[in-house]
Amino acid sequence: MKLDTFIKNFEEAVEDVEVGTLTAQTRFKDLKSWDSLAILTVTDTIDMEYGVVPRKPDFESADTLVELFEIVQTRIKK
Repeated sequence: MKLDTFIKNFEEAVEDVEVGTLTAQTRFKDLKSWDSLAILTVTDTIDMEYGVVPRKPDFESADTLVELFEIVQTRIKK
């Protein structure tokens, strides 16, 4: 799994986020469109793409996209 692909998938999942605008250091919770629908679509995208269903504590403990990526990557290896 590559970080740039993860970020692109995240951008495509969240409404009103243009592909190519986010970085590894983006604080995704600060996005205007980060709401319950965004959480559901990102969860679904991560599940479909990586076979990992992020849990509420995963989102709570991550502030940036790279932190969320690392959590997902750790869960893939288990």
